[in-house]
Amino acid sequence: MSTYDKYLNLLKQIIQLKSVSTDHSFKDECALTAKWLNELFNDNGFETKIHEGYGNPIVVASYVADESFETCLIYGHYDVQPAEKEDGWNHDPFDVYEENGRLYARGVVDNKGQVLIHIANIIDLIKDGKLAYNVKFMIEGDEETGSPKLPDFIKEHKADLACDFFLISDGEIISDNPVIDAGFRGGANTKLVIKTASTDLHSGLFGGVAPSAAHEAAKFVANLKDSNNQVTIPGFYDDVDSISDEILENNKNIPFDMDEITNITGIKALKNEEGVDYYSQVGLRPTIEVTGLDSGFTDEGYRNSIPALATVKVNFRLVKNQNPNEVIEKYKQYIASVMPEYVEWDLQVTDPYEASKMNLDNKYVQIVKDKLTKSFGKAPYLAFSGGGLPIVILYQKYLGTDGVLAGLGNADCNMHGTNENYNIDILKKGLEFSRLFFSK
Repeated sequence: MSTYDKYLNLLKQIIQLKSVSTDHSFKDECALTAKWLNELFNDNGFETKIHEGYGNPIVVASYVADESFETCLIYGHYDVQPAEKEDGWNHDPFDVYEENGRLYARGVVDNKGQVLIHIANIIDLIKDGKLAYNVKFMIEGDEETGSPKLPDFIKEHKADLACDFFLISDGEIISDNPVIDAGFRGGANTKLVIKTASTDLHSGLFGGVAPSAAHEAAKFVANLKDSNNQVTIPGFYDDVDSISDEILENNKNIPFDMDEITNITGIKALKNEEGVDYYSQVGLRPTIEVTGLDSGFTDEGYRNSIPALATVKVNFRLVKNQNPNEVIEKYKQYIASVMPEYVEWDLQVTDPYEASKMNLDNKYVQIVKDKLTKSFGKAPYLAFSGGGLPIVILYQKYLGTDGVLAGLGNADCNMHGTNENYNIDILKKGLEFSRLFFSK
C-alpha cells in the first residue's frame, strides 16, 4: 500500500470525527479526536500523553529515533470550523469524497489533512528505519477559537516540548508554487455594543426624533477608514514595523494574478493603500475589518421599529512592533471621542496576540527550500501571511527556538468555507516533500 493510500485511510477516519471547537456541543467529538490521535501515535511506538485543563485536549507525542539526532517539533490542530450540508456542501462535509482530482471535506486542509501528511510519512519512516530526526507532535483543539489557554500550556510544559526547531504546515501555496511563510500578523477581535434607547421604538410615533442604534453604527463603521483604505483611529500606525527595500523587492517579484483572485473569491477590485503591492499590503501592513454588523429586525417581513441596540464586530490585523493592548486602548479612546453623548456603548475584546516574523537565516529554512524545490519542481516563494498564527510567537518566546512554516494546501482550498478541498496533485507533492525532509 502506498503512502498516499495509507494517508487517505487515516484521513477518512479523522475527518469523520466532528471536532468543531466553535460549538460547545461538539466537545465530546473533540475529545474523541484527541483519543484517536493518541492511539494512532501509541500504536506506532510514540510516547504519548493527552493533556487536559487547557480547553479541548492537547495531544503531545514523541519518538526518539537516535539520541544523537536533532529534534523537530511539529505543530498542528485537529479542531475545525462548523460545516453543514445545508450550507451548500455538495456532500456530507464530514465524509471525505473525491471529485475532479480533489478531496472534499471539512478539515481536509485546515488542518487535519496537512498535519496528517507529516504523521503518515513519519510512521512509514519509523517502520523503514529511515527517520532522520527525533520528532515531537503537539496537536491542539482550540486553534479556531484563538487557543486562549495555549500560552499557559507551553509555559508549563516547556521541557516536554523542547526541540532544536519546529515545523508547521497550516497554510497555502501560491498558484502551484510552494511557499515558506516569513511571518504572520497579530490581532484581536472586538465587539462594540451601541445602545440608544431602553427598547426598540415605534417608527411612526418616534420616527424623526429618536436616535437609531442602526444609524449610529452605520455612521461609526463608515468612518473607520479613509479614501486610501487607511484606518482613521489616531495613533493606529504608531510603531508599525517598516518594510525593507529587500522585502519590498521580494514581494513585488511574487507573481500576482487578479483574474485568479477573482476566480477564487469573486471580488472585482482591490483596496490597497496607494503604492503598496498586494503581498506587502496583506502580510506587512496593519488593518481593521468589520466582520459583523447587526441591528434591528432582519427576518421576513417588516417590523417598523427604530432599533435600540446595534453590534459592530471588528477584527484587528496588526504587524510587528505594534502592541495589541495599546492599539485596543487607542480604539477605545477613538470610540469615546466620536460617539455622541446620547449613545451608551460597551467594548468587549477577545484574545489579543502579537505579530511574528521568522528568522529566515536558520539552516532548517534552507533544507526545507531544497526539499520543496525537489518535490514541487519550483523554488518556494518567501511570503508574509496576512493571517495570524499565535503559536509561532509562543514557540519563539517560551521555547527559544527557530522554526520553518511550509503550508502545503492549494490556494483555492476554500478553508473555512463550503466545499473545502485538497487538490490531490498538490497533496501528493506535499507528501513527497515531507518524506524527503524527514528521511535519512
